[in-house]
Amino acid sequence: MASKQKGDLSVTALYTSGTWRWGKLPDSELFESSEATLVFRVVNLALTFMRLFRWSLRSLRHALIHRHTMIDHLLTQARPEQVLELACGLSRRGASFSSNPSLQYTEVDLPAMLAHKKQLLERSEKGREILARDNLVLHAADISEAEFTEWVSPKCPLFVIAEGLLMYLKPDEQRRLFEKVAALCALAGKGSFVFDWVPASEQPKPGPVGRMLEWLMKRFTGGQAFERDERSRDDLRLTLEECGFAVQLYEPEKVAEQWKLPYPKVKTQQLLYVCEIGY
Repeated sequence: MASKQKGDLSVTALYTSGTWRWGKLPDSELFESSEATLVFRVVNLALTFMRLFRWSLRSLRHALIHRHTMIDHLLTQARPEQVLELACGLSRRGASFSSNPSLQYTEVDLPAMLAHKKQLLERSEKGREILARDNLVLHAADISEAEFTEWVSPKCPLFVIAEGLLMYLKPDEQRRLFEKVAALCALAGKGSFVFDWVPASEQPKPGPVGRMLEWLMKRFTGGQAFERDERSRDDLRLTLEECGFAVQLYEPEKVAEQWKLPYPKVKTQQLLYVCEIGY
């Protein structure tokens, strides 16, 4: 899910995989595994325990479903010619959207993650058919070091996704990513960059139970937890604008009915940044 400096974040990929399956998203069954089911159940049990002390805590699985399907909606509306999904993990999006042979879909993650993803797909006839598609490429790379330009065709409208990634990056790492993606969008002539990031100031303070869960997260991920700083959503918007993007922000409760999101009545906390160049 992130660069090798960030530790092994496979537990987050397993949890999201379990979430997509729980939410019955298209092609999520292809990435189902006993490990994902176990992680999904254990994390939800821990969150249920945490909710005993913080009854206002919002549902993580519903929040992730909202985030994922919001990005799906934006991608469908954009109708690009090529998609680049960074730190793709066990996202089922490439398997679903690459059914359109005119869309070039490239997924990028660390070698171990993509090897695991391929193994899951190779278990079924449908998965093997998806792997054989010419328009679906699984590219093993560390996104903090790689040059993105080799993955993108010039003068072809581009859609870049970084779902669940920005929360692990420090401000300077985020800015470097923004600059690289902005250059890609300029190369494509017309590009969108979509990612999620909720400022720490808008999140509930962790408290004792939250700190315990953060400690568990570090144990799972080799020392990496969410980055927290004092920047606001407007601070991040300004950084993106300085990189050349026009920026819009979307939250689930404001678009749930219009975009036909699953579980539209469930209140969740997500914030999507939709950044465009060339529109």
